[in-house]
Amino acid sequence: MASLEECVDDPLEDGVEGGGGPPRPVDQDSGGAAGGPKAGGNRFINFLRACWAELQRVQWPDRRQVTQGTAVVLGFVVVAGAYLGAADAVAQVIIDAIL
Repeated sequence: MASLEECVDDPLEDGVEGGGGPPRPVDQDSGGAAGGPKAGGNRFINFLRACWAELQRVQWPDRRQVTQGTAVVLGFVVVAGAYLGAADAVAQVIIDAIL
């Protein structure tokens, strides 16, 4: 009978949707991915190993992507600030008229 992990399709492992390339090799001793946690041992050490293995799979953005993302965020902040400033000015006029 196949285990649950063998039956589940993981698009990141299959390389579908730009998911990071070819499937990872399987470590036969631990049943997990190579570089993943080992059977037995200290749970904290296993956690750190799993974190390191996951960080190695991350697709870090390049300088152009970081610059573009920063520009989008700053542009949104300027637009939102202008909108809130205008709404505050209109609300101030209305409140002054009432009082």
